[in-house]
Amino acid sequence: MGIMFGFLCLIFFCVLSAKAITHRCHLEKADRFLMRFHKFISGLLIISCFLHILFVVPVLKNRSIFVIITGIVSVLFMILLICLCHMIKDKKKKLWWHRVLTVIMAISIGSHIVTWVVDFNDYQQKVSNIVFKDMELANIKDGVYEGEYDAGYIYVRVEVEIRNNEIVSITLLEHRNERGKPAESILDDVVAKQEIDVDAVSGATNSSNVIKKAIENAVEKAK
Repeated sequence: MGIMFGFLCLIFFCVLSAKAITHRCHLEKADRFLMRFHKFISGLLIISCFLHILFVVPVLKNRSIFVIITGIVSVLFMILLICLCHMIKDKKKKLWWHRVLTVIMAISIGSHIVTWVVDFNDYQQKVSNIVFKDMELANIKDGVYEGEYDAGYIYVRVEVEIRNNEIVSITLLEHRNERGKPAESILDDVVAKQEIDVDAVSGATNSSNVIKKAIENAVEKAK
């Protein structure tokens, strides 16, 4: 949902920015149309931005610091733009500040999108590169071992209890995700089959693989 509202913010911003083009190109009908709905579209932009933030805040730990910074800068310039447009009475000054802040906001939004794409691609690359080894439990001392794996958008930390060369229980200590909660049922499959590479949970493949990798890392620590 956060991504959807983020794209809505981009669409509304582009529609509002299009007025500069219609005005400069003397497209009077389009200019009048955009002017008529300017406040309404501005309101939609503010609402979409608020909802975007609302849905993104719970998963901020999963995001690159650059994505967070560029997002904050974009919001701050949007607030500044709105405030100055209502505070400045002189039309020429208002228009000048409106153009300057719109350009800066466009740059910050563009930077936000670019950093998000890079961050998301890094996450996809990490997940696609996950490989599993054959799990060898022989000669492992009894005990509780902790393992973790950080794929960026998904982070998992587990405790694996080994007794008599078998995994008797797996405790999920942390699972930062967005839609991968169903993958947590895979813990029981690993214990039941005593192997790491069990079938991923449908609809939560990435979280399934990250959870399995965290379990594998815990077992590797035990060796």
